[in-house]
Amino acid sequence: MRYSINIDHEHRVINYTHDGSISLAQLEEAWDQLLGCKEFTEQSFNLLSDYRGGKLILSKENLKFVNDFLRSVRVILEGKKQAVVVDDPVSTAISILFEEKMLLDIKFKVKTFSTMEAALKWLVQ
Repeated sequence: MRYSINIDHEHRVINYTHDGSISLAQLEEAWDQLLGCKEFTEQSFNLLSDYRGGKLILSKENLKFVNDFLRSVRVILEGKKQAVVVDDPVSTAISILFEEKMLLDIKFKVKTFSTMEAALKWLVQ
């Protein structure tokens, strides 16, 4: 598994970093760990997902599964923000697909960035 999760208490952000090929199974494992994090589930910390150096490998069926999964944890995500930092065109496109859908469906604010600085600035404002 090529991911790490670190908690930034100062900014109230959970930093999730993943590189290499990112499959549905790997996303599921990371989300299981995130959902076990009280800062995320109980203390309203936002999420900073750094996929630079990685590439999301997801089929249409996988995208539907991810969408359904995120809806299933709506009570935890509602009102939170997720900044997604990417440097791969496919991963950028996948992330952008979720931006409006998550906001409309569950009021989860997802935004795609190309730099960590811009992503963190948006999360903490």
